[in-house]
Amino acid sequence: MVHALTESQIRAIEAQSPDGLSSQQLVAVFEEQGVKFSEANLRRYVQLGLVPRSRRVGQKGKHLGSHGVYPVRAVRRINTIKKLMGERYTIEEIQAKFLTFKDSIETLDVAIEELVSQFESKLEGEAPSPRRDQLYSELRSIKTAADELLSGVYRLEKLLVSTSAAVRPRGGGAASPTELL
Repeated sequence: MVHALTESQIRAIEAQSPDGLSSQQLVAVFEEQGVKFSEANLRRYVQLGLVPRSRRVGQKGKHLGSHGVYPVRAVRRINTIKKLMGERYTIEEIQAKFLTFKDSIETLDVAIEELVSQFESKLEGEAPSPRRDQLYSELRSIKTAADELLSGVYRLEKLLVSTSAAVRPRGGGAASPTELL
């Protein structure tokens, strides 16, 4: 039995579903690759705060209602959980030690990406001019600073998680979470 998806499989899923996936699609993504996963697992992970909640999306047409869509980053999160469980970590250990900062960091990453994209769209509408060149230069500086911020945040997260984790006494598994994340 396969415990987790490969990086190339995850990237393919992210490319196919950038707007997110329903709970049925999430389950299918893992089961098609031989990874044991169910809607009950998904509900439990969401309840424990390990996977981000879905958002309601209305369906086009009269009286068709809405359905839940999970952000595509849920695939990576579930995959990380499956990998850690394959290394014999319990859900409680994963919740307490490894995913402490993940939601906030992912929210920051997505927000920065969206903001930069909005700036780019606005600048594309401007006529060529010295002012536009200056604004593009400023945007490049912002992108560089944002990349440095995110790199620092990820680095600090790994350092904090690795120093708070003790060597696991039960054997089988990694000595520190940084080996896995």
